[in-house]
Amino acid sequence: MTADVLNTAVPALAVMAGALPPALASTLHGPPAGRLAGLIVTGPLVTLVLVLLSAAYARSAYLDVALVLALLSFAGSLVFARFLSRTL
Repeated sequence: MTADVLNTAVPALAVMAGALPPALASTLHGPPAGRLAGLIVTGPLVTLVLVLLSAAYARSAYLDVALVLALLSFAGSLVFARFLSRTL
């Protein structure tokens, strides 16, 4: 773990962690369209946090989890949007 990567990753992780609670709150509460928007925002946000942790700790396992999460969050958003379109 180099100091440059750590000095860059820690502030970025703080910003991402600060943006995560409002995104999760909108995913858990509100109308279905707001929940979809929260889901679409939360997936890439958590993916970026895992990529930053992978870079900070130099562990490729976190990067593997981030890539799988990116694919699953995209697919989950599409499924939720399809079910939402049926109810509107």
